[in-house]
Amino acid sequence: MKKIFNLKTFALGTLLFSSLFFSCMTAPKEIPEDLTAAQLIQRGQDAAASYNPAAANAYYVACIDRYKDDLKCYVEARYEIAQLRLKQTDYAVAKTMFQEILDIFDQPGAIYKIQPKYKKLAQIGLDKIKAVEEKKQIEAEQKKAKKEAKAQKAAQKKKTSEEVAE
Repeated sequence: MKKIFNLKTFALGTLLFSSLFFSCMTAPKEIPEDLTAAQLIQRGQDAAASYNPAAANAYYVACIDRYKDDLKCYVEARYEIAQLRLKQTDYAVAKTMFQEILDIFDQPGAIYKIQPKYKKLAQIGLDKIKAVEEKKQIEAEQKKAKKEAKAQKAAQKKKTSEEVAE
């Protein structure tokens, strides 16, 4: 009987923890208008570190919306969103965003408006995605080769059994 009580306590604790954990996984209903671009980015990073990508994304988008004429803010926020997508394994979106950042650096004078580290970080992000895509391709090729080898082995076995039957 004591084990049932412990199981109930564990189940109740798990349910309570889950409800608290997932209730915090929402975007903020209202983002204060007086936040600077740096504060919005920082709050986004804090939310991302707290495993709340919805809130992080909301802060980064707010930064882009409010400071749309500030190329530095735009690139930094886009980079952070791309990092979120990379962590969520949304490689297609992350790849597009990282490439967009690299394309911005190709514009005349952009290097003077944006911290150069974002060019390197965007390239690192693209390299990670490329490595994942290559790994998936290799795994698919290996799986295909195994399947073909298995089919060949089965065909050979069938041929051998037919020859023995004759």
